[in-house]
Amino acid sequence: MKKFSFKNKANLKGLLFVTGILLIILGIWYSKVLVNILEEQATEYVRFRIKVFEQNINNPNLDTNIDFLFNEVIRVADYPIIYTDTEGRPQSWVNLSPRLNDKTMDAFSAADSALLYEYLREMSDEHAAIPIKYQNKVVLGYYYYGFSPVIYKLRIFPYVAIGAAALFILIGYLGFSYIRRNEEQFIWVGMAKETAHQLGTPLSSIGGWLELLKTDPSVLDTAVAEIQNDLLRLNKIANRFSKIGSVPELKSVPLNETIENVVHYFQKRLPNMHKKIVLRFEPSAAVNLLLNRELFEWVLENLIKNSIDAIENKDGEITIKTSLNPEKNLVYVDISDNGKGLLPKQKKNIFKPGFSTKKRGWGLGLSLARRIIEQYHGGKLFLKESRPGLGCSFRIVLRQHASLR
Repeated sequence: MKKFSFKNKANLKGLLFVTGILLIILGIWYSKVLVNILEEQATEYVRFRIKVFEQNINNPNLDTNIDFLFNEVIRVADYPIIYTDTEGRPQSWVNLSPRLNDKTMDAFSAADSALLYEYLREMSDEHAAIPIKYQNKVVLGYYYYGFSPVIYKLRIFPYVAIGAAALFILIGYLGFSYIRRNEEQFIWVGMAKETAHQLGTPLSSIGGWLELLKTDPSVLDTAVAEIQNDLLRLNKIANRFSKIGSVPELKSVPLNETIENVVHYFQKRLPNMHKKIVLRFEPSAAVNLLLNRELFEWVLENLIKNSIDAIENKDGEITIKTSLNPEKNLVYVDISDNGKGLLPKQKKNIFKPGFSTKKRGWGLGLSLARRIIEQYHGGKLFLKESRPGLGCSFRIVLRQHASLR
C-alpha cells in the first residue's frame, strides 16, 4: 500500500492551485470569445440599420424627411449613436448620458458639450465612422456608434468574477488559517494533557510501591520488579511521543506477538476497572510486518481503551481478530466490542481532532491512531461497522512487504 506523505499532499495542493488558475484563464478566454461574437453581431446589426436609413433617404419615391427616419430607424436602437455633419459636429444622438439625451446643442453648457465630444472621441476610437451618402456620391454626415450596455457589462464580468473569487479565496484562507491555528493550539494542549495522563498511571504506581515499601519491606522483590515494569512503561511512553512528527523506523515485527503483548497488558488491569469485560484475541496465521512496534501498540491501546469506555453497565466483550488476504497481500486487524455504538451523525466525525463521545478526554486518540497507521505505516484505519446499542468494529489494513512473505 503506497504511503501518502506530506510531499504528496503538497503536490496535490499545488495541482489544485494550478488547476484553479487554468480554469480561471479558460473562463476569461471563453467569456472574451462570447463577447467578441456579440460585438460582431451588434456591429452587423448597427450597419444594417444605418444601411436601411441610407437607402431610404436615397429613394426618390419616398417623401420622408431625415429626422423622421432617424427617429424611426435609428433612435429605437439600444446602443449609443451620434450623427455628425461632414465637419464632425454632432447633430443628433441617442442612448448617451441622461443629461444629454433630452437636450439640443443650443441648451448645452460647456460641461455638456465637453461630455458629448468625449463620447464622440470614445466611439471614434472604438469603431470607424459610417458615412451616410446621398446617391452614393455626396457625403451627408457620419454615424458613430458604440455597443449595447449589456456588452460593456459582459466585458468587465470576468474581472468582477475574478475579484469576487479572489475575495472569497482570501476570506476562506484567513478563515481556515484561523481554524487551523485554533486546532493546532487545541492539539498541543490535548497532547500535553494526554502526556500527563499517560505518565500519571506508572508514576502513581511507582509512588504506591514506594509507600508500601516504607510500611512493609518484605515486598521488596515484588516492588522492585513492578517499579522496573513501570519505568519501562515510562520509557515506552516517552519514545512514543518523541516519534510523533518525525519519520519512525519500521522493522520486521511478528504481528500476533505484538497484539498479544497489548492484550496481556490490559487483561492484567481489567479487574481493577470495575467492569466485567472479556478481552480475547483470535489470531490467524503468523505473519511479520514492517512496523514501529511502540507506535502500533499505541494504536491498539487507544482502540481498546475506546472499546472499554464504550461498554457501560453490562458484561462486555472485546475481540481482536486478524485475517489475511493473500491475493492482495493485505493483513486485517479487526477490533470489535459490544458497547453503546455510534449514532449515524457521529460516524463522520470520529477521526477529527477534538471529537469525543466521552465526558472526559480530548478526542485525540482516534486522530493519532489514524495518523500513525496511514502516514507512518502506509495502511488504513476506518470504522468498519457500528450500530447504536450493539457496538463498534474498527479495521486496520496493512500491507505485507514482499521480503516478509
